Amino acid sequence: MDPQHIFKKKNNILIGMIHLSPLLSLRGFEGLKKTTENALRDLCALEAAGFDGALIENENDKPHTEFATPAQIASFTTIAQAVRKKATIPIGVQMMLNDWKSSFSIAKVVGAKFTRLDVFVDHVTSRWGEIHPNPREIMNYKKEIFPELLLLTDIQVKHKTMLTPRPLAASARLAITHGSNGLVITGEATGKETPIAKLREIRAAFPKVPIFVGAGIRKENILEQLSVANGAIVGTSIKTKNMVDVKKAKTLRQMLQISKKH
Repeated sequence: MDPQHIFKKKNNILIGMIHLSPLLSLRGFEGLKKTTENALRDLCALEAAGFDGALIENENDKPHTEFATPAQIASFTTIAQAVRKKATIPIGVQMMLNDWKSSFSIAKVVGAKFTRLDVFVDHVTSRWGEIHPNPREIMNYKKEIFPELLLLTDIQVKHKTMLTPRPLAASARLAITHGSNGLVITGEATGKETPIAKLREIRAAFPKVPIFVGAGIRKENILEQLSVANGAIVGTSIKTKNMVDVKKAKTLRQMLQISKKH
């Protein structure tokens, strides 16, 4: 599976984040109706801004846990189904923190086209604990339940520390070998710019592999970053009070359109 097959383009792919408010059983849960309405509002804003896809994520379920509860999975599925039915752009789903089984399963049930996995081949630690992924197990389950699903995987992801440090390119090679359809590169944290040196390193090592910027895209750096990467997953810079701001989102898209004309 290639991102171009899903997004109908090879470069300048913009995926906007739909960050759900806390789900069922979590503190701050506002009800399925309200949460769904907010998600649909974000979808409309991303579509109006000309984004190429939308990724639904339960970022606000705190504290993060590696695997979700049944209540989270049920409510996420209900909301994602409503969004996918209304969408005119490809929809992705990601169950935080790293619940690949839930992400793959929800994607299959609702008809989502892609997912993102924060930890695929790297053994990491964070304030939420250690994660020791088994990429063979992950890919076997994907093959069993939804082989056509586009899988974008982070390497040495933000907010986490490698338990055994190694070069970024080594993690990239492992991810590609195990079946990643696109590499997601980030900096240190959400909203923090992804170092251009990281993007250039991976592009030089793997010139034909799809690369996505996973954090810190804004109007001041989008042209430079997407001169190297094929696309970006964008959240913080297009939000106002945790909701997608259509004017901010349009500004990013327009930056790319202006660059094409020149």
